[in-house]
Amino acid sequence: MLSTKFSQYLTLLFLAGFLIVAGCSKSNDQREFENQSLSAPSNFTATPTQGEITNNDPDDWRISPMYRGLINIGTGISSFQPPYPNPMDFNQNLTINIYLSNIDNLDRLEVYSFELVSEAGKPPIAVRDDISSPSLVTIQLNGQEISGKSGGSQANGLYRIRILDGDLNVITYGDIKIGSE
Repeated sequence: MLSTKFSQYLTLLFLAGFLIVAGCSKSNDQREFENQSLSAPSNFTATPTQGEITNNDPDDWRISPMYRGLINIGTGISSFQPPYPNPMDFNQNLTINIYLSNIDNLDRLEVYSFELVSEAGKPPIAVRDDISSPSLVTIQLNGQEISGKSGGSQANGLYRIRILDGDLNVITYGDIKIGSE
């Protein structure tokens, strides 16, 4: 039979391990959001050259539960402006404005792109290590970076853009169309 001291020690060790694991885990809402970000691209928020919305896809450019109220897609904490232009030509630049409120633990943004869900594991197409907050971070991506293709009609299609933090937590995602509407 185990001694009382040893039982207390095991209980304390088990409790400490549980608290460490529980403290490091993501919320169910965050996990669900990240799973949604890995679904196939579908629809897109249409934004001509200056970024005004002409057709909204409510699934695009939502902020994850982990960063809600701390980050906004736009030039301020309350000014929503999805990436533009969308759709875009292969030789155009997509502009993504990300406003960061006071976030002490965010020091890196990584941008990923895929057309097919099976391509979701590709390396990032852009990385920003110069993050400070509060600030406005502008990321510009061209059609080749987004599509991973050399141009022409082979690059035309709908692509999922995912923006993650340095710990690979999804911050936001949305779909970009390359080619004519």
